[in-house]
Amino acid sequence: MINGLISPPASPLDSMKSKPIVKLNQGHSRTVVPVNRINDIERATLTLAKAFKDSKANDYLMKKFVNIPIDEPVSKTRINAVLHYFNTLYSDKGGEIVEANDFDAVAVWSAPGQHFEQDLTNDPVFNKIFFDDLHDKRDELLQDIDCYYLFIIGKDLTQPRVRGSVRAIFEHYKQKADAEGVALVLEAINEHAKSVYEYFGFKNYYSFAYGVGEVDGNGNPDPNGEGFVGHLMIYYKGDLPGAKDI
Repeated sequence: MINGLISPPASPLDSMKSKPIVKLNQGHSRTVVPVNRINDIERATLTLAKAFKDSKANDYLMKKFVNIPIDEPVSKTRINAVLHYFNTLYSDKGGEIVEANDFDAVAVWSAPGQHFEQDLTNDPVFNKIFFDDLHDKRDELLQDIDCYYLFIIGKDLTQPRVRGSVRAIFEHYKQKADAEGVALVLEAINEHAKSVYEYFGFKNYYSFAYGVGEVDGNGNPDPNGEGFVGHLMIYYKGDLPGAKDI
């Protein structure tokens, strides 16, 4: 997740109603699950809000991207409004928002040739980590190879019996990347996410600390805090031209 934004709109979650029930894959995780590109951004945000409900790293990033002071109390409604802004931004910029298993999982991507620059935050240290260093490292690794960039992916954690949704999205995009000769690029915002992405075939090429001197490992404001550790991860069918010495 690397982006900055302006003041977000009100959260759509307050007014969302229940959706019609459709048949979901509750059996074996290898069952074929269709992946659909969608325009219902409000419902996509609802799924992602459930997925990141307890993610302190995500809360930190959402606050930083809109220049909310780290020590300012922020409700989940406000955090989700920031998330919704990002989703609409990617949609407006030609991004691909997809779902699987009736919105059990949602992902937001920018496609090859459709990437866009984001406004910097008011924190030069954060900007260097998330805009300068990561951008340079991606360019070093990919060189002339384009990519699908994953802004965010998440599963509705209130539906543990529904399986195969995240796998379906990753397999769909791995097939697209292979066919087009491009890579898939993402940042894992913590160690758990890193292990999940490794399971789906991504490799870690660069680890970085963020939030150091701002928050502790649980996201609490702490001028001596260790912050979080993120990872730049890439899937590519061949050998990355800039990864020969890694």
